[in-house]
Amino acid sequence: MRRTGFTATAAAVAGFLATATAARAQMAGDAMRGASLAESWCVACHVVDNKGTGRTVDLAPPFARVANDPQKTSGYLQQWLAASHPQMPNFNLGRREIDDLIAYIQTLKAK
Repeated sequence: MRRTGFTATAAAVAGFLATATAARAQMAGDAMRGASLAESWCVACHVVDNKGTGRTVDLAPPFARVANDPQKTSGYLQQWLAASHPQMPNFNLGRREIDDLIAYIQTLKAK
């Protein structure tokens, strides 16, 4: 009897871990979609890649600089992109778009 309880508990824990892993994967964002968004929306003010694509406006740092700034964590970027700022156009980014942009920006970190 005790073994059955252990098996049920193990199955429940395994199910929870599988669900948590799937949820985390969804939150991670898609860097390819993020690159496309950056090329469509951000390139007018930011250098959006390591090749120099885009332009630099005084208050718009290159994405590679953002990626390599230890203070610009994923959490920081999520809050920054979710809020409107006078110096940025209000794109009304959704959660998925924010996650995608962050995933792309993180690909620009120096190795």
